[in-house]
Amino acid sequence: MDNKNRPQTGRKALQWAASFLIEQGFAPEQVQNEGRQLLAKAWHKEKLELLLALNEELPEEVWCKFQEDVERRGNYEPLQYLVGSQEFMDLSFKVTPDVLIPRWDTEILVEEALKVGRKLDEPRILDLCTGSGAAALSLAYYLPGSKVHAVDISAPALAVAQENAANLGVGDKVKFYQGDLFVPLPPPAKYHLIVSNPPYISREEYQELPIDVKKEPVLALLGGEDGLDFYRRIVQEAENYLLPGGFLLLEIGYRQAPDVKEILQQNNFHRLEVVQDWGGRDRVVRGELCYTNNNLRKG
Repeated sequence: MDNKNRPQTGRKALQWAASFLIEQGFAPEQVQNEGRQLLAKAWHKEKLELLLALNEELPEEVWCKFQEDVERRGNYEPLQYLVGSQEFMDLSFKVTPDVLIPRWDTEILVEEALKVGRKLDEPRILDLCTGSGAAALSLAYYLPGSKVHAVDISAPALAVAQENAANLGVGDKVKFYQGDLFVPLPPPAKYHLIVSNPPYISREEYQELPIDVKKEPVLALLGGEDGLDFYRRIVQEAENYLLPGGFLLLEIGYRQAPDVKEILQQNNFHRLEVVQDWGGRDRVVRGELCYTNNNLRKG
């Protein structure tokens, strides 16, 4: 759209954005909310401020930024990357294309971990594949006495997580380690609780993902040929890092519960529980490390 015909007010700009996004295949019920988020960011206004300013003249530089972001959204760039943040557990997390966007599914994982952590005075927690830090930092925030370690193989992802830790005021409670799962942890690292939302999409499932999801880091999505590679590795090694009676909580794809339970049963975990999400789908598998003479000596 040329400058001569550009919308003169915020309201007119939102009308243009809705029309444009619907033409690109977006659902009518989602475009109004997304347009408002993008306009609020471009105009540097909070939600209420934006509402009160919709009939005001739209500055040219705001229109240019808004138009650019709407067109990028029309090309199916994830909204959260354009806005730069995502709400999770009632907290705001910075997100960039270097991290997986936190989803409400993972709140189930955090809520189950909180149930365990609240029974302990000073829970020691490990979050593997931390990404933006959503799970690790939420646990540190809501469990005042906790000590949390967070691991990710991606240095850019850890940089985002560290910034989120500082923004949430938990930077002194969380230590970050770059590397492949347990590899970078200092010995003898022992935890009451290990949580993880690992990559769990199979190669076949990846081909069917929506366009915008495929623009998230493939490293954080692909879990091998059958989607179970990370579960096998995490479960097989977790015994060496859990205190006796410690818990392992894993977010899963909704069809993976039987396979993940079997992996846990084969590796000294018992009292297995599958927790469903708000949509009634299997979402988290929880297991407790069996007490044995062997792992008592390790602890």
